[in-house]
Amino acid sequence: MEIGSISEFLEKNVTLGDFVLIEYPSSYSITKLLWGELVPEISQKEVLIDDFFGIGDLLFRGYLRKTPPEEYKKAMEITKNLRAIRIGVGRTSYTSIAEEIPITYEVSEFMKNYYNALMKLFSVSTKVEYSITLGVSQYIYFGGEKALKAILFTRSTLPFEDWTSIYFVNKDILDERQLAILRELANWRLKIKREESAYKMEIEE
Repeated sequence: MEIGSISEFLEKNVTLGDFVLIEYPSSYSITKLLWGELVPEISQKEVLIDDFFGIGDLLFRGYLRKTPPEEYKKAMEITKNLRAIRIGVGRTSYTSIAEEIPITYEVSEFMKNYYNALMKLFSVSTKVEYSITLGVSQYIYFGGEKALKAILFTRSTLPFEDWTSIYFVNKDILDERQLAILRELANWRLKIKREESAYKMEIEE
């Protein structure tokens, strides 16, 4: 079933604890979808961005370069309350509220580092409502089985049932078995695919 707006889909269908997987081909740029639609719509909530390798920052800077001057200030305003965990090298110029952890493919070390960063960013009275994960395809590609185990262990241990998780996954980077593992975890699978000269987003049944 085709959907027109990611924000409308979230509002009508998704509840706390849901895991939304958004699969896209490498030929599609998620820049506008991410920074022009999704983040502005949920920016009044408590949003966490898990940013592997600074992918989110690269996308944000690319978005700003194409943003008209009158929209630039608005784009900067919506990022003020964002929080981010940068995993590995890179930048997080879209927020000053960030923690950095090193890239590791060892399950226990990844979990410890991630949990500590999360606790520094959010107090008991300020909890995550939406988490957006970027660059996870690259993390799994480079780390293989160990990276997948780290992701699985983190999701099974932390209280993800308290917030909505959105993973952007470049399906051209991962093989079918790796994708199958992520798909099995997801409550909702959205797929972006090209039809003639346009890209469309649909719910994968």
